[in-house]
Amino acid sequence: MRRKFIHIIFYLCCICLFQQPANAQDPHFSQYFSSPLTFNPALTGYFDGTQRLAFTIRNQWANIGEPYTTATVSYDSKILKNKIGSNDRWGLGVLALYDQSSGGIFKNNYISLSTAFHKGLDAEGNQSIGIGIQAGYARNSVDFNRISFSNQYTNGGFNLSIPSGETVNNQSVSYADVNAGIIYNYGDENGNLFTMGASIYHILRPRLSFFSGNNTSLQRRYGVHASANLNSGDRNYFFVSSHLMQQAGANEVVFGAAYGLGIGETDLHLYLGAWLRVKDACYPYIGLRSSNYQLGLSYDVTSSDLARAKGFSGSSELSFIYFFNKENRKGIPCFF
Repeated sequence: MRRKFIHIIFYLCCICLFQQPANAQDPHFSQYFSSPLTFNPALTGYFDGTQRLAFTIRNQWANIGEPYTTATVSYDSKILKNKIGSNDRWGLGVLALYDQSSGGIFKNNYISLSTAFHKGLDAEGNQSIGIGIQAGYARNSVDFNRISFSNQYTNGGFNLSIPSGETVNNQSVSYADVNAGIIYNYGDENGNLFTMGASIYHILRPRLSFFSGNNTSLQRRYGVHASANLNSGDRNYFFVSSHLMQQAGANEVVFGAAYGLGIGETDLHLYLGAWLRVKDACYPYIGLRSSNYQLGLSYDVTSSDLARAKGFSGSSELSFIYFFNKENRKGIPCFF
């Protein structure tokens, strides 16, 4: 009965997100550094290589009803390399995101196209600044036939054949949107690399309402981030990163670090570390990084009120990035 009650509360919270303006938040990943095109459009084409394929899947709140699952895949490539300066980069990318909760009662499908240009600021290619823009199309849907409301509770249970009394205008809502970002990169003579950036999502504030009589808009999401990849000698690296995101009055502050240990005489590194999402979760991270791929696994150990739910478990996340045609050139991004 307790679990049934938790399910009901979860469903009602989902509905409230779409009735009240400015309360809904975007899906996000703990390994934000492994999902570049969902984090900052300026990261399009910002990697060492000619092409990049990235995949991330997140399984969240598995013990509260059906798990909340988010998956994304992206592909971006350098373009016009022979038409721009040797220290410049121009990238073009595509992203697809799938998000569902409560066994598919709520679904979000999103696809976008992004481009970014990075201008070298010195002859050595150690500094650059880039701007990016992303245009997307999303479709959100809710299966109201699978949701129970208070007036459907009878004889100790819910009877979905009884009319809910709710006026639903749309089972699904589609919208177009625009996002943008900026990023600055600096590398010193010792092989230390630093990155700072900022982004804004939902510039158009698209309308998102399932109920008649409401005129709810999706709130803008603002973010700033910084990271450093420090050369600690003997083929080892120390990676540190942090970001702050704000949307609909809710703030997310994340910071953490990982240490990369060189394995043998290969170009493979083992990364061990942890990140803290303030007032929410701490998540250890283990990863492998070579010149051609990056693999990461993390698990959120929740510290918020959700941790008090009976049988509650945290969130697991797996990421994989493959870099095609590795290049040896200066100005390598330090965003992991």
